[in-house]
Amino acid sequence: MSRSPSPSSTLVALAEHWAAERPAMQPGSPTITMLGEGTANEVAAVELDGGERAIVKVSPAEAEGLTYERKLMHTEALALRILGRADVPQPEIVLATDLDGRDALIMTELTGRPANSTETVPLARDVMGRTLARLHAAGRTPFHVEPGDDEDAALSPANGLEDGNRFGYPFRPELQAPTAGEAYRTLLDAVLADAARFEVDLPVDAARLIGLVDEALPAFDAVTEATLVHFDLWDGNLLIMPEHGAEAAQLTGVIDHERAHWADPTADLVSLALFTDVPATIADDAELLRTYREESGHELLPDESAWTRARLWSLYLAVIMVVEGVPRGYEGDWFVEHDATVRTWIVDIAASLA
Repeated sequence: MSRSPSPSSTLVALAEHWAAERPAMQPGSPTITMLGEGTANEVAAVELDGGERAIVKVSPAEAEGLTYERKLMHTEALALRILGRADVPQPEIVLATDLDGRDALIMTELTGRPANSTETVPLARDVMGRTLARLHAAGRTPFHVEPGDDEDAALSPANGLEDGNRFGYPFRPELQAPTAGEAYRTLLDAVLADAARFEVDLPVDAARLIGLVDEALPAFDAVTEATLVHFDLWDGNLLIMPEHGAEAAQLTGVIDHERAHWADPTADLVSLALFTDVPATIADDAELLRTYREESGHELLPDESAWTRARLWSLYLAVIMVVEGVPRGYEGDWFVEHDATVRTWIVDIAASLA
């Protein structure tokens, strides 16, 4: 990966600003540990001499990146306000601001290790089902301003949608639409344009993908209610703490809300079943389906249209994954293997939609 491990002057300034606001009993310059190498944003853990810690995120200094990757700090702040109301451990916002023309976010740090760590035990599927149901319940509930909420216009606690639009990315009117199907097509068109811009050869021709999508797009007709989905619930964004002697872990955090957008709940199934036929994999996950239904009163995959939507969202994420490596400068044997896996996934998804 190409990103330098050294923090930018903007991140250092933000860390020092946070440190200066802490109690005098914790003196000294903050220690900055860079995290998330190769991701869209600059991320670091900041620690004071007294042990207090926070997570600092800063948007890229350059505009280069995928189309959807703009305003991600605004999106993450919004998602933490809305999804943070769920009975699910998530970071709390310490400060949302901009500095040197870059969006910035300071959040509380959560305990636990990523669920994809070799040092952890698996997260029970019933826990995942309840977690998903609670996030979706918070994401469906109309958001209202609580007393004391930050009223800053740039990060206003609203839904981030332009008047008339109900689906798509917050704070990005050009990536929004009134209906779920229109929004999906807008998002896919944007990432296909990114593929052309970065000269990424897709394993299935873009025209062929568009044709398959247009045939399948009526699957969104039944979606009349928008849900703010996390859209990045892979194991690396689930923090867990194994209990001594337990066969399953305790969930201690859901992090990295920057890909959140207004869609339908099937979008969140994709990162739970990466590189597979997502609806088929989820349909076999009896505990997840049972606890989601018991917690929410809704079925995750109630009909054939839901299966099709899960495959369409799989396609969207897969195209993102095969394109993002170019602007992020991914390289090395791991990336060659990863890229081949994603490309095979795109071919398989296209075949499932045919």
